[in-house]
Amino acid sequence: MTESGIEPIRNALEQGNTVEAEKLARNTLERDPEDALVHAYLGAIQMKRGAVADALQSYRVAIELQPEVGVFHNEFGNALAASGEFEEATGALTTAAELSPEVAEIRNNLGNVHRALGDRAAAAECYRAALAIRAEYPEALTNLGVVLQESDDLDGAELAYRGALVLDGENPFALTHLGVVLAAKGELTAAELAHLSAIASNPKLAGPYNNLGIVLKDQGRLDSALEAYEKAIGLSPNDSSLRSNVLLARCCSPRVDEAHLFAEHVAFAERFETGSELEPNLTGRGDPLLRIGYVSPDFYSHSVASFAEPIIAAHDRVRFHVTCYSDVIGGDAVTQRVRSAADAWRDTADSNDEDLHRQIIEDRIDVLIDLAGHTADNRMGVFARRAAPVQVSWIGYPATTGLSRMDYRVTDSLADPKGDADRWHTETLLRLEPGFLCYRPPDDTPIPVTKYDRPPTFGSFNNFAKVNDKVIDTWSELLISEPQSRLLLKCRQLADEGTRDRLQHAFVARGVGPERLILQGRIRSREAHMALYGEVDVALDTFPYNGTTTTCEALWMGVPVVTMSGERHAARVGDSLLSRAGWPEWIARDTSQYIEAARRLVAERPKREDIRDRLAESSIMDAGAVTGAFEAALGEAWRRRCGQSA
Repeated sequence: MTESGIEPIRNALEQGNTVEAEKLARNTLERDPEDALVHAYLGAIQMKRGAVADALQSYRVAIELQPEVGVFHNEFGNALAASGEFEEATGALTTAAELSPEVAEIRNNLGNVHRALGDRAAAAECYRAALAIRAEYPEALTNLGVVLQESDDLDGAELAYRGALVLDGENPFALTHLGVVLAAKGELTAAELAHLSAIASNPKLAGPYNNLGIVLKDQGRLDSALEAYEKAIGLSPNDSSLRSNVLLARCCSPRVDEAHLFAEHVAFAERFETGSELEPNLTGRGDPLLRIGYVSPDFYSHSVASFAEPIIAAHDRVRFHVTCYSDVIGGDAVTQRVRSAADAWRDTADSNDEDLHRQIIEDRIDVLIDLAGHTADNRMGVFARRAAPVQVSWIGYPATTGLSRMDYRVTDSLADPKGDADRWHTETLLRLEPGFLCYRPPDDTPIPVTKYDRPPTFGSFNNFAKVNDKVIDTWSELLISEPQSRLLLKCRQLADEGTRDRLQHAFVARGVGPERLILQGRIRSREAHMALYGEVDVALDTFPYNGTTTTCEALWMGVPVVTMSGERHAARVGDSLLSRAGWPEWIARDTSQYIEAARRLVAERPKREDIRDRLAESSIMDAGAVTGAFEAALGEAWRRRCGQSA
């Protein structure tokens, strides 16, 4: 067909009139059924109205008629990708690139398919090939930034996004992706501005609002973060990850009561716990081995791994088989240790919830354990479908998941006392007598050192999202009561100048000058991070969201910790840890007790080696005792399940 002959079809398609465009195309094919170009246009029309199977057939006919036309193979490949046939799409797009080596879009499309298959190196190569053909190609630059970001090449990703923005300064995707990279690099103020620019460019996209919420939460601006999250949910109400972000932020807020928090978690489940529940065949399962699966995005140098690794390693292999489902990209030495400790390992970062659900069922897992809850990169969608006969929540998240299909949550009697704690959980609580936490300190940590050649120093290394106004009020009052003292705060968010300035202003407003604050951002070396505890005399816990790893780290480095116990789990983890380790006198019930305990400890300066020794001898580091109690609880849960199904 001539260009003029195809023009009416093209015009109708470009105007969004797919009905008219398809009518014109079919009329033309009745006259000339071997017009390959019209078959290709018919495929494009069918893609527009979501008839992917029909489009694939139309493209196949076009290719059969004119196999030498690269654009036909390109569109066929795109349609295959849209239907999830990525392997076949790779072949079609490779052929398209060979036939039309001068077309940059084909290389970009091929990169998208490689990325969907999890081959980030091949995807990056394709995007670079597209840019070699056409340097001013913002979409390819943005896509290159994404794969570099996913490969943890933050500098390369930033350069790619900024290159895209030079060509298209209002590209909302490049702007918000740049914001994510800047946040990961600790530049929170710049990240906030990038997300705001993305919103201004296109206020109908949920992603920039969500990413803005994450940055604001990291800055400790919880109310503003929640506003941003709610706007994201308004634009994308069926995105479970957005609602998980809200739930996590609410856990950090001192103004949210248990009843409201519980109701929001239940509402999450009511929205996303849909479809029929798995009815597993229990015959022959668990005998002689009970098959346990651990699901986590945090099997690397992460707080969760500090507590999960010793349990995974200590499981009795005569009675238990352990499979780890890891959403970690790349990994590190901790990843390798956990992998070696497991009986089976599944890399699942590139698997969607449906694929992971299928894999777990194929592995015949009896008890599936979630280590993320509603934190980042969680798999609530898998647990909402039910992937195993027994499903358990443990560490990683300080509240109920809200899911009716999450059968149990592992805790202890101090973190969740009997009574109201049971009331605010959809799960049955499994309380472990030795405690629900078992800590493994980082390798090669320095020997605790006591320093007296400096002013008395309080410190906190907790995530900045936990540092709310009440915490700052209390810390300010403590510093004023000890006029020679200093406060050392260390967290990744404090690498950002804007965040540091806001914090300093908050203390100044309460009568504490900036000269009394030592603000430290992220320290790349784990050894240097642990050594920094040598500059702290007393560690100050946050509330109502206590630290967990930071408390254990401080104790391991011989630093006493003052915590304030509250009503909910997040506010009682410090109580559980210090009680189990033998320091109940460091647990405060109100602000005045908290300040009194901190002042007493900074005056006493207990021997650091004694603190480390006591921690090492406690149940917190007794992997055998905690694992034994854990296994007994899981075994009982399994027997109940089998009994119910008999």
